[in-house]
Amino acid sequence: MDLHALRIRVRLLGIFLLLAGVTLAGVGFLYGLPQAENGLDSAQAMYKEQGVTLTYNEDGELTDRGTTEGAQAIMDLLENDFEYPVNHDNLDPDDPLINTRDELMFEYATITYHVLHTAVPVTLTDADVPITYRNVTYTEPGTYNITLEHYYAHLDRTNVVERQLRNAWSPLALSLTSALAGAHANQAAGELARMTTLGFGGLGLLIAATGGAVIWVSYGRPGQSRPA
Repeated sequence: MDLHALRIRVRLLGIFLLLAGVTLAGVGFLYGLPQAENGLDSAQAMYKEQGVTLTYNEDGELTDRGTTEGAQAIMDLLENDFEYPVNHDNLDPDDPLINTRDELMFEYATITYHVLHTAVPVTLTDADVPITYRNVTYTEPGTYNITLEHYYAHLDRTNVVERQLRNAWSPLALSLTSALAGAHANQAAGELARMTTLGFGGLGLLIAATGGAVIWVSYGRPGQSRPA
């Protein structure tokens, strides 16, 4: 193959890389990124309209029902039981609006924590006693306050005590936690889409630059060949 034909082939390869890179960058920056940003902006507008906020004390420490101990108990549930990797930088006392993934999950844990620690009035009739529940034996009929401590799915509806404990997981509590879980998933998906499209766009620019370099090289002067 002569040098001229080789240059033509290299130049065509460069043009192909340049066009492919520009196309990929266009898809990432001009289509994918605006779609991701629109979704995230819509979510932020929804959070703002709802106006749900976290509470902090004058020292900027997160609180729950007025105490930092309450907030720490919720954080322990979130980080230890749920094993959620909290980015504490997203818990900002200067911006208490719940509009980040970490704030959404803290609110989810807050609702869950308070439901789990709700004392539920459980009524036992003559037909129900004696009954032993959590190492406590109830021998007299009456109404007893029993702390929930269990998630909805863990409560056995055939058990006279747990059937009543299930009432603590009200439709409101279940719907709020479901909504927060969905909001967290949407926020995570939007952020992932934004980073993915930025990555595609950046890769496209890199491929386009490579194609441009290949084209540039194809126009260079050949070196002098040394006779054998």
